[in-house]
Amino acid sequence: MADASYPRSYTTNTSQENELLAIADNFHRQFSHLHPERKRLLLCPVNECGVKKFVSTTIRPAPTDHPELYSWQGCASFVSDFLTLEPLELPYDPPARLFSSTLVMQNQRATSFEYAVLLCGLLLGADYDAYCVSGYAHREMCLLDQRLQDCPLLGTQAEKVASEHQSPQDKYTVRPPRQLKSHFEEQLQEKKKEQEAEAASLHEQEVEEPGEQRPFDPLWVHCWVLVLSGCRGVQENFFIDPLSGLSYSTDTASFLGIESLWNTFNCYVNKQDCGRGCGDVLYDLEDVNLWEPVIYGATSKKELMLEIEKDEQRLFSQYIEEDEDVQLAEYKEEEKEEEDEEEPQPFAMPTPWVTYINITNQDLETRFPRGQKVNRYRKAKLEQFVPYLRMDGLVSRLSLYKDRDCTEVAMVKEEYLHRSDHLEQREVNKVEDFTTDRFKRGRRFHLIFHRYRSMTVDSIHEMEFSDAARVDDLVWRVVTPGEMTETFHARPDFLYYRRSVFGRHVQFSQNKEADPKIHLVQVVERFHRDESKAANEDVAERVFMMSEGRIDVTFHLREHRIIALKMSFTTAAENTQQRRGEELTPAQMECLRTPTLREMTSLMADEDKVSVHIKESMKEVTMRLYD
Repeated sequence: MADASYPRSYTTNTSQENELLAIADNFHRQFSHLHPERKRLLLCPVNECGVKKFVSTTIRPAPTDHPELYSWQGCASFVSDFLTLEPLELPYDPPARLFSSTLVMQNQRATSFEYAVLLCGLLLGADYDAYCVSGYAHREMCLLDQRLQDCPLLGTQAEKVASEHQSPQDKYTVRPPRQLKSHFEEQLQEKKKEQEAEAASLHEQEVEEPGEQRPFDPLWVHCWVLVLSGCRGVQENFFIDPLSGLSYSTDTASFLGIESLWNTFNCYVNKQDCGRGCGDVLYDLEDVNLWEPVIYGATSKKELMLEIEKDEQRLFSQYIEEDEDVQLAEYKEEEKEEEDEEEPQPFAMPTPWVTYINITNQDLETRFPRGQKVNRYRKAKLEQFVPYLRMDGLVSRLSLYKDRDCTEVAMVKEEYLHRSDHLEQREVNKVEDFTTDRFKRGRRFHLIFHRYRSMTVDSIHEMEFSDAARVDDLVWRVVTPGEMTETFHARPDFLYYRRSVFGRHVQFSQNKEADPKIHLVQVVERFHRDESKAANEDVAERVFMMSEGRIDVTFHLREHRIIALKMSFTTAAENTQQRRGEELTPAQMECLRTPTLREMTSLMADEDKVSVHIKESMKEVTMRLYD
């Protein structure tokens, strides 16, 4: 039923549109007579007001001022996120109704044909040479069933971030000895494993999980978008599935055949054989042996571009001609030739009956229907949310499962926006019981990475900091039961490593402001070389053994020496004398010197400072756990 609220173009047809419908009806009758084996073409579907409209007039090019929609990737992503799929009533036949893009934008529900019409309008508005394609695809693609496909977020840059956040000490590990093995035997073993894996995969598909096999039902009707090369720097033709927003090459096996394609200029019927899919189809729409145009003589976009180039060349030649008489004579001669060659004008395509599509900032921000969207993949589920919809700032949650029925969670990856604690990503590994948090700049203590295990007996914390923002130049901290290791960068005192050993497990209080109960047993500090000092006066390592009341100092190695100079003392003088009386070799006696009173006083003061720093570091860990 026609509604008075609709514009007049929705409820009635002009004389030009009625003539176009008669041409299309005549074309369809001839096509059905010549090709009775072909299915019904989608030429004149009914709109939401019950009025027949030609398919080319249902596309309204939609130029936009949103930078996000300047590229085909942005347009495809917006359409796939903004709409919800409504399956066709008859999946084996093209639809009899095709609603306008304005109604689709209001309801946010559409069939694959309405998906493609909206996306094609956005692409034409962005100056792409795009066409809606009516054809056939697999059942899973027509129903947006991605449970047999891997999630596209897997294997992307988000997966590589974890490998980048590794301890700096990993770079300096000793390489393992070279394994002397036969490469021929390794190749035989690899080939054997590949054959066994392939056989196991076939057996799994045929016997264990027959439900995952794609049923033999290839003729499901589907609609997608074709983008031809030549505009916006497109080098090769490609397809876009509007339901998922993904691009495919024209020789992909995902699409099984093409019946027709159209845009605002014309509609073309495929005359090529698609028995082996779309890989052999050529897209020269000007060749009538390959494509049959519904409207003969209609101007295509390619012809318009050629005419524009000719006009530009003509204007340019008019400016460079110096002889005005010759120029005028040539111009008159060209006009005379054009008049001689003038033929009856072909039928002109009417303007689109759909009103202009207005995409607002709110549409881009709240792009998901009701603010959220869920996609299911093979052993994965992706949940997406509109910013500010959830109180915790969650915008994306990817859940990975161990089984194909998605009953047991293996890992959860979450992304956040606009949080006061600057949390950006969180990864919860249920298998290894690890949680990984990543923060943007501005986090408390300038923390940018935190990987930790739940507070159990074997709790582990790995932290990375922004060294340029911290006063102590700390970049990495690893806390394990009974031990803490810290790494520094570019400190003025040349300290780069500190390892603290505790006598028992550190006990964290429920009060985050309280100091953790720790008992230091040993602290090891290492320093880079300070070229302003002599090697035998530049400390390379010092060890504070609190449990024994002893301090050992090792200096940097001097030139032409293989043993570094060392210094050791305890708080009790008799213990020092006893240690000096121990059995030592002459070389060791030469490399061992007695510290002065000033050095002992300084080292004992440094021991107290180190204890304070370690308590502050452990307090940071405590406050991070409970903030």
